[in-house]
Amino acid sequence: MLLRPFNSLIALLTAVILFLGFSILWNANDSPPALVPFAPSTPASRISESVAGEKEKVDIQATLAVGQSALVDGSAPASEPTETVSKIEGSQEPQKPSEGSTKGETSESKPKDPPKPDESGFLPAIKKGQLPNPMRIFLLEDAGSHEEVFGALIYAFAQIPNSYIYQYLFRPRFNIFAVLKSFNLKNLAKPRFSTSMKLNEQTPQPDIILATTCEFDVTRLQTQMTYMLGNGSYLFCTIHHADRWHNESSYKYYNAIKPWVEADRVTFLFLSGHTKRYVEEIVLPSWEPKHRIAATKFEVFVPVFPVEPSTKKEMSFSLQGNYESVRRDYKSIFGRFSNFAKKNPDKPQFQQLRMHLIGHGNHPEVPEDIRERVEFNEGLEFLEFYKILSESFALLPAFANDEYYDRKASSSVPASLIAGVPIVGKRRLLQTYDYMTEDSMWIQDDEEDDMDVIGRILEMSEQQIEDQKARTRERNREILDENANKALMWSRTITYQQKRTGQEPLREGWNWEW
Repeated sequence: MLLRPFNSLIALLTAVILFLGFSILWNANDSPPALVPFAPSTPASRISESVAGEKEKVDIQATLAVGQSALVDGSAPASEPTETVSKIEGSQEPQKPSEGSTKGETSESKPKDPPKPDESGFLPAIKKGQLPNPMRIFLLEDAGSHEEVFGALIYAFAQIPNSYIYQYLFRPRFNIFAVLKSFNLKNLAKPRFSTSMKLNEQTPQPDIILATTCEFDVTRLQTQMTYMLGNGSYLFCTIHHADRWHNESSYKYYNAIKPWVEADRVTFLFLSGHTKRYVEEIVLPSWEPKHRIAATKFEVFVPVFPVEPSTKKEMSFSLQGNYESVRRDYKSIFGRFSNFAKKNPDKPQFQQLRMHLIGHGNHPEVPEDIRERVEFNEGLEFLEFYKILSESFALLPAFANDEYYDRKASSSVPASLIAGVPIVGKRRLLQTYDYMTEDSMWIQDDEEDDMDVIGRILEMSEQQIEDQKARTRERNREILDENANKALMWSRTITYQQKRTGQEPLREGWNWEW
């Protein structure tokens, strides 16, 4: 009987202890994280709704950061607001608390599994306002010419992060593929004929179209161009014949480009500042008032790319163009050439001088005394063409008429930059092709002719000549950087509307036996 109070006391104490124990276990999750070393953060189910509403949003750049560092340069301009996407539903991966965090706080949420590349090696398309991934680019050339221009476009736009270029070419000539192969780019699809372009919901659609010869691309491929415009593609229209874009022109190029202007889906590219000015001042006033807004998207793109110069040392100069006597007084040129050596018997530069005539047509008659030192170079592949030019110390262009100073862009001027050989020209050429600089060409005085300039150069030392050629090559490198920066800047200003149809192909690489 005496033990009953004692047993009751023990039972009471036991009940208290059990109660306290259950209470401690029940409230353990409410303890500050700092009190439980290495504990995971508070489960998502116990975060207050107000905090969860803010924390369940995450910047898309953070979402794609893993494995997609190349997109850093492809992000939207800083002035644009950063869009967010909701956290993947059902992701309950615990987060470690950040240093100094308090009850209810978590570090910024991230998806459990980062996006994975598909079989083509690309990640999924990203948010509106940033560059698509991959950036699908269609390169068109349906005129069967202007290989240098599409080579330059490929080199510049291939620098855009995650860009992938499909080529549709009509008649590539002079082994331009050897030049493209030297670029060592990995984001080029196997070239195809432009006439084989068939588009449907199963094939990839372009984000960007690079029309190398826009005059022909928008007319000969009108069915495909209309389809791509309807899918939201954006067009870069490269103009060659500035005078043919007049509203009343029989070529009807203006009519073909109207839908693109009205959709605000076109930028016009000019190969020099003077052709751009011609369209602005002469052609644009003939357009309908509602289409003149297109002038806000007139840009200059200089058609240059890198080539490896020849290491051969040769005292030579080159003349490029048709051999027609109406373009040049060959009799006078050959006579001056012959007199150089006769008047300077002790000067190696004059005795070693050679002349390359690079072009086509009927050969002019060459005097016997210089015949071994005059070489006709015809039907050259591009690499051989640039090789010969790079060995020369000067290039003499043969403009057929004054149209190359107001409405047409000469290929000789960018060729001199590509090859690293200064072109000879008066200040009018410098002012017309305003991407040139005085130290990247040989300036011809008003009272001088071409051969006067050659004679003056031959009086210089070999080092002075090499220094001038080096400055020409440096100017080419500067323009290459400018072109790549322009391509990236232009691509960032586009609102991408096209539907992401079709699957990316495997990287087929080049077919050099094409």
